[in-house]
Amino acid sequence: MMRTPTVNETTHEVRESHPTDLKSRILQEATKLFAERGYNAASVREVVEAAGCTKPALYYYFEGKDALFVEAIRRATTEMTDLIEGTMASQGAIRDQLIAGIESFMGYLDANQMTMRLLMRAELQPDDGQPPFDFDSVRARHTQMITTMLQSGVDRGEIRADVDLDDAAHALAGMVDQRLRLWLVGIAPPPDVGRRIVRIFFD
Repeated sequence: MMRTPTVNETTHEVRESHPTDLKSRILQEATKLFAERGYNAASVREVVEAAGCTKPALYYYFEGKDALFVEAIRRATTEMTDLIEGTMASQGAIRDQLIAGIESFMGYLDANQMTMRLLMRAELQPDDGQPPFDFDSVRARHTQMITTMLQSGVDRGEIRADVDLDDAAHALAGMVDQRLRLWLVGIAPPPDVGRRIVRIFFD
């Protein structure tokens, strides 16, 4: 039977494991378990075993399972927001910006498959008792960011001034979202998916 560590031992473990690294490892393993099994089926015990730490070490960073679940989702949505902000800050024609942004998103998708599966499962197939998360506000923010980017295209004369930018932003996000859903069932996007989507969007 595993001995429960003392407070001093737990503090020592956190300090020696470099807190940021241990916290990231816990989040990574929690994301994988929540994505594969859902909120209810995944347990704190499984997370700490996968992360190679103790329960007190996990509770040093997170108040409990609910906080861990919400933080895993918050981290993922923040990373996606950062991707869009990076696209907005890039230089060049609006077409090139959008292509680069979609390709960055697909690259993130490929490198963070469990993260994306967690987001889709938590939003579309939530477990009973799953901690709430405001996905609507995140989507609204992302749509507004895309609308702002499209407005810059209008200002530069690259997009017609009579285009309804709110509709356009939802249409563009919808095309990317459909590719994501295909990926989730095993249909990988083509390497030039960003260029294809943007060509359809504009032409």
